[in-house]
Amino acid sequence: MTARAGEGTLLLLFLAGQRPDVDFVREVAASTDRLEVTSVLGQGADVAGVEVLRDGMTYDLVGAAPGRPAAIPSLVHRFGVPREVDETTAEALSLRPGPHLAQGAGTVPVVRTMMGVAVMIAPHLPGLAAIAWQPAASLIGPDFFVSSMTAWLAGGAFPALGLTAFAPEPSGGLRSEGLEFFTGQELHIAQELAEDRVAGTRLGIRLVNQLVGQGRVRQTEAIIGPDGERLTLEPSRDARVVRVRRG
Repeated sequence: MTARAGEGTLLLLFLAGQRPDVDFVREVAASTDRLEVTSVLGQGADVAGVEVLRDGMTYDLVGAAPGRPAAIPSLVHRFGVPREVDETTAEALSLRPGPHLAQGAGTVPVVRTMMGVAVMIAPHLPGLAAIAWQPAASLIGPDFFVSSMTAWLAGGAFPALGLTAFAPEPSGGLRSEGLEFFTGQELHIAQELAEDRVAGTRLGIRLVNQLVGQGRVRQTEAIIGPDGERLTLEPSRDARVVRVRRG
């Protein structure tokens, strides 16, 4: 279990004043195939949302009107989000694993099922402006989110652009953000492999897909990169970073 407390939350962002109320949220969830509303969370004026069940796992969808919206953290990476969507003025619902799943929040089955819940309800939420994934500080357009998650759920590659992200290093390399949630480690791609930012990101996407399935890198490994070159994956002394270099 590598997820940190408070992470593993998916946020559904709406422009101010367009956040749905709890009755609408309950109706959407209840009318969606493979989802069951198992309880309403809160009482009276404190009603905040619903608990939904999918594939034997429960998730809390909270922050509905007229209650308080979910808090939105600082979001850095944008994927397919219109410029006019500004997360600093948005209001959000949050979707997160239920209490009984807390210890497994960073495991692939729990995350996959939660993304399945989001994919099923997102098209039925008028005014949905963007979706945020807290561990990667990413903001994702609804269309990009639904298409990439649907492909993953159908057996495709892990959606590395969205559930993780890549940022430039001061040294000129690239580092991943959000992979630690799944494996306990981030990637640092050496400058020599990231001089071409597109090629460096493509390499990072491939490695993220591999490592989410494989898990932690515990010792130095040699692999063949996407262009047929020999690469080395080397964990740092504290094992929190995996350095990627040629050779």
